[in-house]
Amino acid sequence: LELTILFQNKKGFTLIELMITLLISSVILGAIFSVFINQQKSYTTNDKTTKAQQNLRSALTIMIREIREAGCDPTGLANAGIIVATKGQLQFTRDIEGHAINPSEANGDTNGANETISFGFSNTNDQDANGIADGGGADWSTPADLGRDTGGGFMAIAENIEAIEFNYILADNTSTLAPSSSQLNDIRAVQVSILARTSSPEQGFTNNSTYTTAAGTNWTVNDNYRRRFLSTTIQCRNLGY
Repeated sequence: LELTILFQNKKGFTLIELMITLLISSVILGAIFSVFINQQKSYTTNDKTTKAQQNLRSALTIMIREIREAGCDPTGLANAGIIVATKGQLQFTRDIEGHAINPSEANGDTNGANETISFGFSNTNDQDANGIADGGGADWSTPADLGRDTGGGFMAIAENIEAIEFNYILADNTSTLAPSSSQLNDIRAVQVSILARTSSPEQGFTNNSTYTTAAGTNWTVNDNYRRRFLSTTIQCRNLGY
């Protein structure tokens, strides 16, 4: 009898209690899923922008090191210096190798494999040569590889680059985006501005920013890509001496 009464007094969950429990569980699971999605989105965004930033920094590291050597001419016989200076491309020579006894020393000419260098977009990726990647179409339509050319064609040093600008500071402290042939020997520093974008757009994000180059040019965008922009001034240590 006592055992029968014990089982009669034991209660289970009612339907309403089960429904409330399911509702609370759904809310908690929904909140956890939302946090997970936001964290995953944040991670993806940070990963893309970090890659764009690394692209720019690695490219600038190469450019700074080598542009500083423009005009390097220890023997005074190589006639090294800047050959082409436009807002979209820079080409220069340096005498840093080829000596008969010590190959890593200057030999009086600029015929070595790494002694004539160009930076910028290839002609295919910037057909109007204005420093804005176009892929043969409209400006800003297609990002491209930023390249380094030593005579065998442009080799990529950074990807997903939309624009590059070279601005030239002359001996009289004026600057120009288009030095004349007579001004090439007057160049003392080069200001480089580069704009990179992420590899894919971001849903729910709008970028309508304006990026101002060292020369004062405004690059304005309006789309769903995140971007990174860097600008620096490189002193050409071997020019004008």
